[in-house]
Amino acid sequence: MKILIDTNILIQLEDNKIIGKDFSTFYNLAISNGCKILYHPNAIPKDIERDKNTERRNVILSKLEKYERLENFAEPTDEFLENIKDNKINDKIDNRQLFQLFKGFVDYFVTQDNGIHSKASKFGLESKVLSVNNALEKLEKQFIIEIPQHPILKEQSIRNIECYFETEFFDSLRNDYGNEKFKEWLGKCVKEDRKCYSLIVDNSMQAILIYNIEKVENHKITGIYEKVLKICTLKVSNDAFGIKLGELFLNKMFAFCINHKIGYLYLTVYEKQEQLIRLLEKFGFEKQTFTNKQGLSEIRMIKCLDKNKISNNGNIFKIHPFYTDGKSVNKFVIPIRPEFYGTLFKDGKLRQPTLFDSARDSINEIQGNTIVKAYISNTRIKNLNQGDLLLFYSSKTDKVIEPIGILESATQVNNFDDLWKIVKKKTVFSQSQLNEMLTKKGSLHVIIFRLITYMDKKIKLSKIKRIDSFKNKLQTVTRLKEQDYLTLKNEGYFDERYIIN
Repeated sequence: MKILIDTNILIQLEDNKIIGKDFSTFYNLAISNGCKILYHPNAIPKDIERDKNTERRNVILSKLEKYERLENFAEPTDEFLENIKDNKINDKIDNRQLFQLFKGFVDYFVTQDNGIHSKASKFGLESKVLSVNNALEKLEKQFIIEIPQHPILKEQSIRNIECYFETEFFDSLRNDYGNEKFKEWLGKCVKEDRKCYSLIVDNSMQAILIYNIEKVENHKITGIYEKVLKICTLKVSNDAFGIKLGELFLNKMFAFCINHKIGYLYLTVYEKQEQLIRLLEKFGFEKQTFTNKQGLSEIRMIKCLDKNKISNNGNIFKIHPFYTDGKSVNKFVIPIRPEFYGTLFKDGKLRQPTLFDSARDSINEIQGNTIVKAYISNTRIKNLNQGDLLLFYSSKTDKVIEPIGILESATQVNNFDDLWKIVKKKTVFSQSQLNEMLTKKGSLHVIIFRLITYMDKKIKLSKIKRIDSFKNKLQTVTRLKEQDYLTLKNEGYFDERYIIN
């Protein structure tokens, strides 16, 4: 990536004063990822020479050589200049630099000059003339790999949890692998600084997932000739059993693979782990038997996370976390009150972390850990079908659309036992709350859905007001017209990495 910088950027980077954090972060991120930071030799030096502060001028000119000169630049043509000012020296300097972007000699032009941003719009270049903040956002999106987070889990180095290695939590693993062998393996993980997700409550380990990226020569899986992500260890204590940590861990690993562009996820299991195997098969893992280094038969569960290798068979469980969004897939927006949003979508960006996230009460909000969740309404919602795309609108105070889900079922229920069987561990409501709601209304409409991911950028109220589909102000479940959906998609609201075309 070639980035041309303006004089105002160079002065911030090289002036003899405290540098702004955004400027230094932008520069370091660009250089460390192989981007070229360029200056125009017939623009920047001339601009700096006009500086009446002699000391600053000499300091900055002396440091120019640390940046790369733009070679074989082009002079602005008459056609380019005919609609913009080019009389004053500062206009000429701006135009020389902007013309390099116009010609495609650089990818972006970074400047804090609002006048240049205005000129850029006349040539359709406004998306490529960036402020430092915009440039930093673009670089972060391209080069910083996001580690999926969740408020009850902590992603960290395994070195940070060595103090728990000898606790009762790891006894079952010691029994399965043998004490010395397991101790040796943990030592290897520490030495290699492997990462893990852990859940620690009241200074007691409740759950852990240790993962590792493996190269072809390490995993040696037949038919896979690329790096894979291995779940090395996945364990949940008896105290935490039943709070859906398996689903939570899997969803974080799916997101990790997508963020890191890893096409396969796998783990080895024992035949006795029947419940885990059923969960994995439900989410599209395939069972493969292989012979380990000791000559013993083992089971390997593998899931493909390369969307280009997944058949478009509709929005079924097995392709999770991917989804299809063609014309045959209906799209709906569902309103949810902010107080319920915070427990149902615990890893959403709207919800702010608190000091109580790792407390027992927060962990027992099981619906915030699950992939499969329930939405309960007082009124029947028509024309909902399995596989429909659901977008959730946090109403009242937030007034934005953020989570994306896939509908599994929509059912009208008038019996409490049936209702609780469907929504248990999936809903924000307690049994007493649901009983009261059902008694009052006579029947409730239950939507069961899978949480896929979150919007690449939230759809804010200012945008919502301009969308034709939302004239009812999103006070009830609302169908999103196909053209409105395509407009939002084209404007970059959806993370295309999750969409199978």
